Amino acid sequence: ARPPVAPAAPASSSAPRGRSLVIAHGKKKGFAELMGGGEEEAVVVKKGAASESERCPCGGGEDKLPYSRCCKPYHKGEKYPADCVTLMRSRFTGYAKGEGEYVVRTTHPENPIFKDGAKAESGKVVSTLADDVRMTCKKVRFYDLEIVSDKPSKNDEHLVGFRYKCRVVGQKGFNELAEEKHSELSTFRRGENGEWLFLDGITGAVDS
Repeated sequence: ARPPVAPAAPASSSAPRGRSLVIAHGKKKGFAELMGGGEEEAVVVKKGAASESERCPCGGGEDKLPYSRCCKPYHKGEKYPADCVTLMRSRFTGYAKGEGEYVVRTTHPENPIFKDGAKAESGKVVSTLADDVRMTCKKVRFYDLEIVSDKPSKNDEHLVGFRYKCRVVGQKGFNELAEEKHSELSTFRRGENGEWLFLDGITGAVDS
Protein backbone atom coordinates (compact mmCIF):
# COMPACT_ATOMS: atom_id res chain seq x y z
CA ALA A 1 0.00 0.00 0.00
CA ARG A 2 -2.67 4.54 -0.82
CA PRO A 3 -2.91 5.56 1.62
CA PRO A 4 -2.84 8.62 0.94
CA VAL A 5 -3.67 10.13 -0.59
CA ALA A 6 -8.83 13.71 -4.82
CA PRO A 7 -9.65 11.14 -7.38
CA ALA A 8 -8.25 11.49 -10.89
CA ALA A 9 -9.56 10.25 -14.23
CA PRO A 10 -8.97 6.57 -15.04
CA ALA A 11 -5.56 5.87 -16.52
CA SER A 12 -4.84 4.36 -19.90
CA SER A 13 -1.68 3.05 -21.51
CA SER A 14 -0.92 6.53 -22.79
CA ALA A 15 -1.89 8.53 -19.72
CA PRO A 16 -0.44 8.76 -16.20
CA ARG A 17 -2.16 6.69 -13.53
CA GLY A 18 -4.71 8.28 -11.25
CA ARG A 19 -4.42 9.03 -7.56
CA SER A 20 -6.55 8.57 -4.42
CA LEU A 21 -6.79 11.12 -1.53
CA VAL A 22 -3.68 12.83 -0.19
CA ILE A 23 -3.19 16.29 1.18
CA ALA A 24 0.08 17.98 0.34
CA HIS A 25 0.81 21.68 0.09
CA GLY A 26 -2.85 22.42 0.72
CA LYS A 27 -4.02 20.45 -2.31
CA LYS A 28 -5.68 17.03 -2.69
CA LYS A 29 -3.60 14.33 -4.32
CA GLY A 30 -3.60 10.56 -4.58
CA PHE A 31 -3.52 8.07 -1.50
CA ALA A 32 -1.94 4.95 -2.76
CA GLU A 33 0.70 6.76 -4.65
CA LEU A 34 0.83 10.38 -3.56
CA MET A 35 1.96 10.98 -7.11
CA GLY A 36 1.97 14.13 -9.20
CA GLY A 37 2.86 17.65 -8.04
CA GLY A 38 0.36 19.93 -6.39
CA GLU A 39 0.13 23.67 -6.78
CA GLU A 40 3.31 25.40 -5.69
CA GLU A 41 1.52 27.36 -2.93
CA ALA A 42 0.32 24.93 -2.15
CA VAL A 43 -2.15 -2.66 24.21
CA VAL A 44 -3.25 -5.45 26.23
CA VAL A 45 -3.27 -8.67 24.19
CA LYS A 46 -6.53 -10.58 24.65
CA LYS A 47 -7.54 -14.00 23.44
CA GLY A 48 -10.01 -14.08 20.58
CA ALA A 49 -11.14 -11.17 18.41
CA ALA A 50 -10.27 -7.65 19.51
CA SER A 51 -13.06 -5.19 20.24
CA GLU A 52 -13.82 -2.64 17.54
CA SER A 53 -11.95 0.06 19.45
CA GLU A 54 -8.83 -2.12 19.76
CA ARG A 55 -8.88 -3.60 16.28
CA CYS A 56 -6.06 -2.85 13.87
CA PRO A 57 -6.97 -0.04 11.41
CA CYS A 58 -6.72 -2.53 8.53
CA GLY A 59 -9.54 -4.54 10.11
CA GLY A 60 -7.30 -7.14 11.71
CA GLY A 61 -7.89 -9.79 9.05
CA GLU A 62 -10.13 -12.82 9.55
CA ASP A 63 -9.27 -12.97 13.25
CA LYS A 64 -9.92 -9.23 13.74
CA LEU A 65 -6.63 -8.82 15.55
CA PRO A 66 -5.51 -5.77 17.52
CA TYR A 67 -2.75 -3.58 16.06
CA SER A 68 -0.12 -5.11 18.36
CA ARG A 69 -0.60 -8.55 16.80
CA CYS A 70 -1.47 -7.45 13.27
CA CYS A 71 0.43 -4.66 11.51
CA LYS A 72 2.67 -3.33 14.28
CA PRO A 73 5.35 -6.05 13.86
CA TYR A 74 5.72 -5.01 10.21
CA HIS A 75 6.02 -1.34 11.12
CA LYS A 76 8.67 -2.08 13.74
CA GLY A 77 10.73 -4.21 11.35
CA GLU A 78 10.16 -7.47 13.23
CA LYS A 79 8.95 -9.17 10.05
CA TYR A 80 8.01 -8.35 6.45
CA PRO A 81 4.68 -9.05 4.66
CA ALA A 82 4.84 -12.29 2.69
CA ASP A 83 2.08 -11.35 0.24
CA CYS A 84 0.64 -8.24 -1.41
CA VAL A 85 -2.65 -8.17 0.49
CA THR A 86 -0.80 -8.18 3.80
CA LEU A 87 1.52 -5.47 2.49
CA MET A 88 -1.47 -3.41 1.37
CA ARG A 89 -3.08 -3.75 4.79
CA SER A 90 0.11 -2.84 6.61
CA ARG A 91 0.64 0.23 4.43
CA PHE A 92 -2.95 1.37 5.01
CA THR A 93 -2.40 1.00 8.75
CA GLY A 94 0.89 2.85 8.32
CA TYR A 95 -1.05 5.89 7.11
CA ALA A 96 -3.62 5.49 9.89
CA LYS A 97 -0.94 5.19 12.58
CA GLY A 98 1.45 7.82 11.22
CA GLU A 99 4.14 5.26 10.32
CA GLY A 100 5.34 7.27 7.34
CA GLU A 101 8.81 5.75 7.25
CA TYR A 102 7.28 2.31 6.75
CA VAL A 103 5.15 3.57 3.86
CA VAL A 104 8.24 5.01 2.17
CA ARG A 105 10.32 1.91 2.90
CA THR A 106 7.74 -0.35 1.22
CA THR A 107 7.53 1.79 -1.94
CA HIS A 108 9.25 0.56 -5.11
CA PRO A 109 12.17 2.73 -6.33
CA GLU A 110 10.44 2.98 -9.73
CA ASN A 111 7.54 4.85 -8.13
CA PRO A 112 7.52 8.28 -9.88
CA ILE A 113 7.53 10.40 -6.71
CA PHE A 114 10.08 8.15 -5.04
CA LYS A 115 12.39 8.74 -8.02
CA ASP A 116 11.73 12.36 -8.95
CA GLY A 117 9.65 13.98 -6.20
CA ALA A 118 6.23 15.58 -6.50
CA LYS A 119 6.14 18.31 -9.12
CA ALA A 120 3.96 21.35 -9.78
CA GLU A 121 2.58 21.96 -13.28
CA SER A 122 5.62 24.16 -13.87
CA GLY A 123 7.83 21.11 -13.38
CA LYS A 124 9.31 22.41 -10.15
CA VAL A 125 9.82 19.76 -7.46
CA VAL A 126 7.69 20.83 -4.49
CA SER A 127 8.05 17.83 -2.15
CA THR A 128 9.48 14.37 -1.71
CA LEU A 129 7.55 11.14 -1.19
CA ALA A 130 8.47 11.26 2.50
CA ASP A 131 7.11 14.82 2.77
CA ASP A 132 3.83 13.85 1.10
CA VAL A 133 3.37 10.77 3.28
CA ARG A 134 4.13 12.74 6.44
CA MET A 135 1.56 15.40 5.53
CA THR A 136 -1.06 12.80 4.64
CA CYS A 137 -0.59 10.94 7.92
CA LYS A 138 -1.05 14.23 9.75
CA LYS A 139 -4.06 15.52 7.82
CA VAL A 140 -6.15 12.46 6.91
CA ARG A 141 -7.86 9.83 9.10
CA PHE A 142 -8.24 6.49 7.28
CA TYR A 143 -10.64 3.67 8.22
CA ASP A 144 -12.99 0.91 6.95
CA LEU A 145 -10.52 -0.77 4.60
CA GLU A 146 -12.05 -3.49 2.41
CA ILE A 147 -9.96 -5.68 0.10
CA VAL A 148 -12.06 -6.54 -2.96
CA SER A 149 -9.61 -8.19 -5.37
CA ASP A 150 -6.25 -9.93 -5.32
CA LYS A 151 -4.70 -11.29 -8.51
CA PRO A 152 -1.34 -11.69 -10.25
CA SER A 153 -0.48 -9.49 -13.21
CA LYS A 154 2.34 -9.53 -15.74
CA ASN A 155 5.86 -10.64 -14.85
CA ASP A 156 6.65 -9.93 -11.20
CA GLU A 157 3.64 -7.70 -10.57
CA HIS A 158 0.47 -8.22 -8.54
CA LEU A 159 -2.80 -6.24 -8.33
CA VAL A 160 -4.83 -5.55 -5.19
CA GLY A 161 -8.15 -3.70 -5.35
CA PHE A 162 -9.58 -2.08 -2.24
CA ARG A 163 -12.06 0.45 -0.88
CA TYR A 164 -11.69 2.71 2.13
CA LYS A 165 -13.14 5.74 3.87
CA CYS A 166 -11.40 8.80 5.21
CA ARG A 167 -11.91 12.21 6.73
CA VAL A 168 -9.65 15.21 6.27
CA VAL A 169 -8.79 17.10 9.43
CA GLY A 170 -9.88 20.75 9.41
CA GLN A 171 -7.26 23.38 8.70
CA LYS A 172 -6.89 24.28 12.37
CA GLY A 173 -6.55 20.65 13.32
CA PHE A 174 -9.85 20.34 15.15
CA ASN A 175 -13.02 19.60 13.18
CA GLU A 176 -12.99 16.83 10.58
CA LEU A 177 -14.48 17.38 7.13
CA ALA A 178 -17.18 15.18 5.59
CA GLU A 179 -16.52 11.48 5.13
CA GLU A 180 -15.13 10.52 1.75
CA LYS A 181 -15.29 7.11 0.08
CA HIS A 182 -12.57 5.99 -2.32
CA SER A 183 -11.40 2.92 -4.17
CA GLU A 184 -8.12 2.01 -5.78
CA LEU A 185 -6.36 -0.69 -7.75
CA SER A 186 -2.76 -0.91 -6.53
CA THR A 187 0.13 -2.47 -8.41
CA PHE A 188 2.91 -4.20 -6.50
CA ARG A 189 6.25 -5.26 -7.95
CA ARG A 190 9.07 -7.32 -6.51
CA GLY A 191 12.20 -5.47 -5.40
CA GLU A 192 15.82 -6.46 -5.87
CA ASN A 193 15.68 -8.81 -2.89
CA GLY A 194 12.44 -10.45 -4.01
CA GLU A 195 10.22 -8.63 -1.54
CA TRP A 196 6.92 -7.08 -2.67
CA LEU A 197 6.84 -3.27 -2.89
CA PHE A 198 4.09 -0.78 -3.79
CA LEU A 199 4.57 0.60 -7.32
CA ASP A 200 1.50 2.59 -8.34
CA GLY A 201 -2.25 2.96 -7.92
CA ILE A 202 -5.28 3.78 -10.10
CA THR A 203 -8.03 5.61 -8.25
CA GLY A 204 -11.63 4.66 -8.98
CA ALA A 205 -10.65 1.46 -10.80
CA VAL A 206 -12.62 -0.69 -8.33
CA ASP A 207 -16.42 -0.78 -8.56
CA SER A 208 -18.06 0.93 -5.60
